[in-house]
Amino acid sequence: MNLAINLDTETATPTALEAAAQPLPERVRHAIDQLKAIVMEQPTSLLVAYSGGKDSTVVASLALAALAELAQEGRLPADVEHLVATSNTGIENPVIERHVGQHLGAMRAFGRTHAIPLQANWAMPSLAESWQVSVLGGRRQMAWPSEGQSQYCSVDWKIKPIDTLKRQHAKSLPKGVRQVTLLGSRFEESARRAANMQDQGAASSVVEHQGRLLAYPIADWTTSDVWDYILFAQPLGQGGPFPSYAATLADVLEVYNSANGECSIVGDSGKRTPCGARTGCWTCPYAGKSDESLTNMAKDHPEMEPLLALRQYIVTLRHDVAARNFIGTDIKDSGAINVSAAGYSGEVLLNLLRACLTIDAEEMERSEAPAFQIITPQELVAIEWSWAIRGLQLRPWEATRAWIEVHHQGKRYPIPSASTAQPAQAGGQSLHPLAGETLGSLVTPLMANAGISGSAGPRLEVDPEGAMEMLSIEGDQLAERVEGSPEAVANSLLIRGVVSIPATRRAELDRRLTAVVRLREEGVMQWAYHGGRPELASNEFQLEMVG
Repeated sequence: MNLAINLDTETATPTALEAAAQPLPERVRHAIDQLKAIVMEQPTSLLVAYSGGKDSTVVASLALAALAELAQEGRLPADVEHLVATSNTGIENPVIERHVGQHLGAMRAFGRTHAIPLQANWAMPSLAESWQVSVLGGRRQMAWPSEGQSQYCSVDWKIKPIDTLKRQHAKSLPKGVRQVTLLGSRFEESARRAANMQDQGAASSVVEHQGRLLAYPIADWTTSDVWDYILFAQPLGQGGPFPSYAATLADVLEVYNSANGECSIVGDSGKRTPCGARTGCWTCPYAGKSDESLTNMAKDHPEMEPLLALRQYIVTLRHDVAARNFIGTDIKDSGAINVSAAGYSGEVLLNLLRACLTIDAEEMERSEAPAFQIITPQELVAIEWSWAIRGLQLRPWEATRAWIEVHHQGKRYPIPSASTAQPAQAGGQSLHPLAGETLGSLVTPLMANAGISGSAGPRLEVDPEGAMEMLSIEGDQLAERVEGSPEAVANSLLIRGVVSIPATRRAELDRRLTAVVRLREEGVMQWAYHGGRPELASNEFQLEMVG
């Protein structure tokens, strides 16, 4: 195990505050005492925002040590539960996901040993908002950096799930108990971070910011302080200079050494900045054309090589007009649909799904304990549903057919060849990166007279056991059904009870499916499958391919 790491802080941004002059052991003792005081000054539940990185690991160790001491002293209320929360986007770097999972398990064991009422949980995005269903399901494309796009992924896959978990935990607390979030932010990290912390009134005691109670136990620590703590930490009560909830924290060093960088998983605000060396989502395009951290990790963890290759392919689709679906299926009251860049074409989505399933199958063959599974049965059914209600495929049951071909029939699909497309031109301006580019509206004769209106697709729930049962028992038969309406798959999934939507959304679904069927009859939905940017010859049904 190579634990070498550069602890040089000469190039660090000057801090806004001078680091405390006391030796580190004294500051550790002070931090633990401060946390104990926070818990005791009024009924308080501590919420540790944990990412698996160095700073949040130290904060978790300090918080659990404080709670353990209070329990030993007989001063820790048994009815006030504390929480360690970390986000799992569903496309985490497998090495980091395994690392975080092991530490969450160690925290739970520590809580049981020291009689601490403690939960240490993942926060996951909803099924409909996940990368697998929102991107592979055809509703949206990847978020790209430096092009004026919002990072919806940070909001939908990290911030919202963490906030939901926080609210659920807060509601479970006894009346009058406050929730205080502990953050590992430090003034030394960057000038921007220091400014944000000062704006929030960062301190080791509790501060209120935008309705939240926050505390920063290591706000004035240096990077060297953090690594010294991690290097010399030992389990609580074993005589070490610094307390730990785990047998060792050395694996934190190993992760950093492997990735040669850091990317926070959990954030307490929606303001996120990209970083060069990361340990975040393996699909993330914010690292640029090549992800050095993922590349470095793949050297020690070869199971990550296909994930890296798939990510590289997805990055090449950035400016590929032919890879996009421009045909919207949200119908206006006038009977018009928007013609604008949205998600990927049905053909690209099918190729992506086949590649993901192949990578999963090969990983299952590689190890009895696979390091990851990109597509679960539940997600596969949700993708099938999304393709059906958006008219993205030419045949019914294409997602199910791909699953059967790979997992039952042993077929393997390679990652498609990289796109060589360059930014397209429209009206003398480059399309960067095509998202939301509205070319106009399309009104077809049938749509205009149909009186059809609709909005965004209905909320979605998929029974995971029902999904696995459907694929295992009926999958082979469904895969043979190549005739019929692709849209009929949606009703079939509802009838089987595998998919459920609120009763209040059924009428909306019927209108949407009727609209998709009419658009298919008029030949419009072939554009959704084959991709390419249409050009409107008029406001009536006339399309010409460009790009």
